[in-house]
Amino acid sequence: MDNIKFGKFIRETRRSRGLTQKQLAQHLHVSDKAVSKWENGAGFPDIKLLEPLAQCLGVSLLELMQSDRNESERIGRDEAEQIVADAISQSNRAQEKKQRMWKVRILLSACACGILYLGCVGIGYLAENLFAMQGGAWYKNPVFFYVWAGLLVILCGAGAVYLLWRNESIREVKIGRHKGKSFLTILMDMLVVFLLHTYLANIANNWQQLAMLPEAIPVNAYVSTADGSRQSGIFIRDGLVQGLLDSAYVSDLKMDVRLKAGVDQVIPGEWQTLNLFLEGANCIEALGGITEEDVVWNTGEDASVLQGTEQKCIVSRELFEKKGWKLGDRVTLCQYYYYREDERRSELFMNPLQTAEYEIAGYVDMTGSLDGQFTAPTDIIVPFHVVRRSYEQEGIPFFASAASFTLSDALQINAFKQEMKGLGFKSVSPTVPDSSLNGVALNVNDAAFIQTAQHLRQVIDTVQAFFPFLLVLIVCVGYLATLLLLQSRKNEMALLRSIGINRRKCFRLFFVDQLTLVITGVVAGSVLSVLVQGNYGGGSVLAGVLVGLCYMAGNSLALWKLLGVSVMEALFVAE
Repeated sequence: MDNIKFGKFIRETRRSRGLTQKQLAQHLHVSDKAVSKWENGAGFPDIKLLEPLAQCLGVSLLELMQSDRNESERIGRDEAEQIVADAISQSNRAQEKKQRMWKVRILLSACACGILYLGCVGIGYLAENLFAMQGGAWYKNPVFFYVWAGLLVILCGAGAVYLLWRNESIREVKIGRHKGKSFLTILMDMLVVFLLHTYLANIANNWQQLAMLPEAIPVNAYVSTADGSRQSGIFIRDGLVQGLLDSAYVSDLKMDVRLKAGVDQVIPGEWQTLNLFLEGANCIEALGGITEEDVVWNTGEDASVLQGTEQKCIVSRELFEKKGWKLGDRVTLCQYYYYREDERRSELFMNPLQTAEYEIAGYVDMTGSLDGQFTAPTDIIVPFHVVRRSYEQEGIPFFASAASFTLSDALQINAFKQEMKGLGFKSVSPTVPDSSLNGVALNVNDAAFIQTAQHLRQVIDTVQAFFPFLLVLIVCVGYLATLLLLQSRKNEMALLRSIGINRRKCFRLFFVDQLTLVITGVVAGSVLSVLVQGNYGGGSVLAGVLVGLCYMAGNSLALWKLLGVSVMEALFVAE
């Protein structure tokens, strides 16, 4: 059956009976748009509507199928069967076309969701790495993105193109006719994706180096006197000690406090009985030159005893053998603390602190283990917090003798310095001599770290400054490449326009053609980039998405410009 002839017959018969499209539609319980499509030859009524339609138009079913008035309704059986078969076939084709269009919409929606998903991953990477915002690690798996998400986009896009081809919606343009230009387009996209991936990989590497910089160049700090001349055997008040303990920026904090002690009892006036040097330390590293492996430990004991508050101690091998002690023995120590009558002077005095009983947890050879500020070795080591608690119990102001540490996150060094300034620490002033032994200055060895970090940040800022220009460049590349490669297809565009395809539909046809090529090139370029340069999670996704979007933006501008050519001019040039 001829759709045009069929539609013309319906229109003429309807008008002869004085019916409008709306009235006819109401009789058939369909929309007036459906009637308009029938009359314009753009559609065919459902097979179930043929008999009611014939009745409304006042014609026989055979006349309706033949689209012609018959003087005699007698026709052959074979002819009648053929007419009915044609009508059924036409209706089935219209129904299949409608179903295919629904499938096309579903596939294109799935394709758009896949592209949008990958785009969101790229934006997340952009926010995390290019603008140093916090991001998640849910896009780090390359298999998920380049196999599953990429395969979804490709299959859905290919399925939609195939169905449109079956629907005769894009048969006017065939990529196969222009293999050379199609290959060049794909190659161009692959090259641009590879270059952008290299650019983003460079930024990601610099950010990674910056993040690993605190580990590569640790920033150490220690408390000293105001002029920086002494960092051990000084007086660090308890408020500063607590501030260091509470700070989130301080890690590997090492502190000690120096005392004098005597075994069992100290006889007043006989100061030779106060002959032991006792040191309270919070970790084995605070002792300097002694490691956990150097200590002979009692069963079940280790270096953690110095971090706790149990009454345990480590004694020197010389004292251990001289006294005939055994591991696990308990010894009584009379402890004396150092103090100054005037905090502006360095003259030291001693007063009783507390008599305490300690269990020997281990012994170690301390011969030659001298502190730079003391001429005598340490005889007994006890937990730092046990000594500090003794000061508190006796109501005596506590002072630590030394403190050093490492910054937990050197990238937050400015915030750390502000916090330390708020605690009361001062900067070192080497030009002003200080003999008071007050531990009030903080020495931070951050020169090498700051210099390297500033260099990396300058590199990152410089590279990121070109990012908008790079996107504009990709748009320009897409515009120029499309303009040059499709220049020879202007006649094809003009011919399509001359057979009645409007500019918008013609643009859509060529756009789908180019989009297929761009998606192929972007996916191939992304896979190549990952294989050659490695995967950067969202960075690899972002490179492909940005190239696709920017290249198609330039492509669209070029297509619209090419479609602006005069049809007559193009055909005349072709002649």
